[in-house]
Amino acid sequence: MQGASGQRVVVSGINRSLLFKGAVTLAVILVVGSLLLFATPSHYYFRAERGGLGLCKGRLWGLLGSAVPGYGFIPVSADAARSLVGKPFASHEEALNTLRPIVEQAAREGVAVVASREKELARLYQTVLPNLQGAKLLGIQGYDARVEALEKWMAVVTGQPHTPSGY
Repeated sequence: MQGASGQRVVVSGINRSLLFKGAVTLAVILVVGSLLLFATPSHYYFRAERGGLGLCKGRLWGLLGSAVPGYGFIPVSADAARSLVGKPFASHEEALNTLRPIVEQAAREGVAVVASREKELARLYQTVLPNLQGAKLLGIQGYDARVEALEKWMAVVTGQPHTPSGY
């Protein structure tokens, strides 16, 4: 007999009917969520990464995604490239094809801005380069890399073919 004096009666504080309904609801949510996850096609999108862009592949509007190997960080500073962040693409090639003209235009504009200064610096370096080459020839340490880099840079800026010094 419940409630007899001197005996303890354990009463559950959990409504078993409510517990069952909650478990069924949670199971339905998990099943629907799993179906939604796998039914949603994966897409590619860019995200802002350390001053550049990263190409990612993901589902659920970018909530679940991972970096595409080889394109985890693309150094891009063009403002127009920022407009691509979060925009979905059907394939990684489509995403890259959208980014390429933006980067090419930004690179062309950047080179045009510094071209006149580079030509001015090239004239100045033409007086310095023979001394650096002489230092390298005489065996003075620390000029090998600088001479090689300067010769290559001068060839690009002046449009002359690069002939490495045989010193």
